[in-house]
Amino acid sequence: MESFTWANTSTDHPEKTKVAVLLPGSGYPVEGPVLFWIGEMLGSLGWHVQAVRWTPDDSPGAAPHEFAANAAEQAFADAPDADQRLIVAKSFSTLCIPWAEKARIPGIWLTPLLTDGSVRITINASSKDDLFIGGSSDGLWDGGRKTESAGTFFEVPGADHSLQISNDWRASQQAQAEVFARVEEFILGLG
Repeated sequence: MESFTWANTSTDHPEKTKVAVLLPGSGYPVEGPVLFWIGEMLGSLGWHVQAVRWTPDDSPGAAPHEFAANAAEQAFADAPDADQRLIVAKSFSTLCIPWAEKARIPGIWLTPLLTDGSVRITINASSKDDLFIGGSSDGLWDGGRKTESAGTFFEVPGADHSLQISNDWRASQQAQAEVFARVEEFILGLG
């Protein structure tokens, strides 16, 4: 993996550094539309954004949770020291939820793998107020788990694992605009 500073990262607030790490899915890069616009949003809101790309040599092997956690840890190590930290992860990278819980780092979890046992156990035991976003047509979303006690769950009706609505780019664009509004509200609520 490689990490890099997002092009639109903020340098306007040197007195308080806020660092957000963008983690891709296995086949959804940080340049994909949902992560791209969240990276742009974070930069405009005064965050230093450290993004991750997978390289051809990357392989999670038999330890995907540790692989995702190591990517998050490395990206934070590559970023400036932070007074406040945030993780924005898509799909495969949401396997770092147990690590983020231990590190007490809030997260925006896009199409999280809610069918994963370790992820489910961590979310059930969490006291953090994370944001979980998934589509109702995504089999890995597991229905949005509206009964969880911690976190905010936002389900996009008709959206798939890419947060797109099949064969309807306009509806996809509108749905993603709602996702961005929810994400912005969450980020602003962090302080």
